[in-house]
Amino acid sequence: MDIPDSLPASNRDVDGGPSRRLKRAEKVEATRARLFEAAIATVGEYGYAGASVARVTEHAGVASGTFYNYFESRQDLLDQLLPAISRQLHLHVRERVLTAEDSATARERARISAFFEFLGDAPHLFKMLSEGRVQAPEGFHRHLQQQTESYRRAMRYELERGNLRVTDPDEIEVATQMLLASREYLSERFCFVDGRVTRPPDFVVDAYMKFVSAALFK
Repeated sequence: MDIPDSLPASNRDVDGGPSRRLKRAEKVEATRARLFEAAIATVGEYGYAGASVARVTEHAGVASGTFYNYFESRQDLLDQLLPAISRQLHLHVRERVLTAEDSATARERARISAFFEFLGDAPHLFKMLSEGRVQAPEGFHRHLQQQTESYRRAMRYELERGNLRVTDPDEIEVATQMLLASREYLSERFCFVDGRVTRPPDFVVDAYMKFVSAALFK
C-alpha cells in the first residue's frame, strides 16, 4: 500500500510503512476478549446448551470461521470460561481482603462479602456455576482447583499467625472445603430471588460469621 503524502510522520513506521493503531498481537487479544465476553453473555442468556458458535460469533460481531482461529472447538471455549472468571473473582476478593481490618474475622467477612458482591455484579456466573459441572466439567474442575488453592493460602496465612482454633492439616483442609461449600449453597438459597441474581440480606453474612468465628477463628 502506498503511503499518502498527507500521512503525518508520527503515524509512519521508521521504515516508512504505515503505523498500525493496534499491533497484530493486540488485535488477536482484542478479538479473543470479544469472543469471551460474547460467550459469557450467551451462556448467561441461553445456558451452556444454547451457547452455539453461531450465537457467540454473532454477539461478538465476528465471522463464524474466525472462531476457530482462537478456539479448537465450542467445548474448548466453554471449558475456558469458568477458569477465566474464577481468576477475576480471586482478584476481586483479594482486593477486598487487602483493604479489610487486620484480623482473621475481618478478612473472612471480606471474602464472603466479596464473593456475594462479585456474584451480584456478574449474574452470569450463577448460571455458569449451576450448569458448569455437567456442561463444562473440565473448566468447572479447574475453577474449583483455583478457588480451593486460594482458600488454602488464606488458611495457611491465618494458621501462621496463630489465628485458627484448629491446627491439624487434615482438619484445616476439611474447613477449607466447608467454607467453599457454604458460599455455593448460601448463594443458591439467598442470591437467586424471583428469577434474578441479587446480593443476599446482611443477616446471611452475619450468621455465617457467627458460625465460622466460633468454630474456626480465635
